Amino acid sequence: MEPPPGQAVDEVLVAQCQQGDFAAFEILYDRYRRPILAYIYQITRNYDESACIGQDVFLRVFEHLGRFDITRRFSTWLYTIARNASIDYLQSRSRKVMVGFTDLDRDEDSTSIAATAAAPGISVDAKLSRVESNKLLAAALAELPQIYREIIELVIFQELSYEDASVILGGMSLGTLRSRMFHALRRLRAILQAKGGENGENLI
Repeated sequence: MEPPPGQAVDEVLVAQCQQGDFAAFEILYDRYRRPILAYIYQITRNYDESACIGQDVFLRVFEHLGRFDITRRFSTWLYTIARNASIDYLQSRSRKVMVGFTDLDRDEDSTSIAATAAAPGISVDAKLSRVESNKLLAAALAELPQIYREIIELVIFQELSYEDASVILGGMSLGTLRSRMFHALRRLRAILQAKGGENGENLI
């Protein structure tokens, strides 16, 4: 996630925070509050709990910011904290965190798609981004496995690089990540077509 034009990059703001400039932290909070809440929601599927988890995430970030290595990328660190907090929430309530990776691998290996396959073209990404708030799309996303929702949220809606997303997702290989993106979008297209017919097909 790139900073708005004319504004300081994240790591500069972190360095300022470490020197006692708390206004810099407010900038980071304002920059990432909505994206982080959106990402947490794709994991928990609970608006109220997402807000609570989000507050806890930023509290943790504030508490540990003094020890953050500014040679690292702040956004991947922040999203990793958000992911861990969200999964902790699910596990504490004995919920199924996600479809097992082995189950997804079995589904993906049943096709001829190579593990290094790229996601569908930019035109698909652009169309998905334009209809992000569409109710039909939101309902279709809810039917995807958690890991697919996370990948779509990070790479398409929040425009993070595959490299950053792989770090956030616990070191998932780029080949696996690209393959799962392909399958996530393919499954999403099928759900949209089933839900919306011709209208659904036009969404992606």
